[in-house]
Amino acid sequence: MAYLTASERRTAIVQAAARVIIRDGLAAATTRRIADEAGVNLAALHYSFDGKVEIYTAVDDMFRATAVGSSLESTTGGTREEIIRSLLQRFQDLLRTDRGVPIAQYELLLWTLRNPDKAELAAASYSTYISTFAEELRHATDIDGSDITLLARYTVGAIDGIYMQNLATGATGVSAPELDAISSAIVGIIDSIHSPR
Repeated sequence: MAYLTASERRTAIVQAAARVIIRDGLAAATTRRIADEAGVNLAALHYSFDGKVEIYTAVDDMFRATAVGSSLESTTGGTREEIIRSLLQRFQDLLRTDRGVPIAQYELLLWTLRNPDKAELAAASYSTYISTFAEELRHATDIDGSDITLLARYTVGAIDGIYMQNLATGATGVSAPELDAISSAIVGIIDSIHSPR
């Protein structure tokens, strides 16, 4: 392997770990397998990372950055419903691109939840999605005092549900009318919560 800077070596290791987790599952992602996949020796891996936990965290960060980056489009002028639908569609498109990535993300999520000392990683992951979606929703033309964070949380919940069902059933997504209905329902729930009784 050609000479790599410390930063390039870290990136190569994280990308290798992601490939192993996507292809073979989290249980197979030992430091030795990751080092072999990255084309580095174990000493170089341990010099770059303190261990699997740090590597898994970096992989989760990479997956999240890719997913969030794919959702950053101009949404100025859209309604809440249009923006939510756009987010749902873009994540559905990610699912169609590579089913292995969301499976790997859920494996990492469950791993953090099975390890109480790592639970903050799961919370941080969701917090990033929610804050990013909330920022997009701030551009809605009809925001009118809506609870933006709650809108973002419900959108993340819908994405999770669609992802998991499609992974379980082998489906590639839901139809355009269903996306419209889900988006409308999320806005309706938020409006119902905040409407005077």
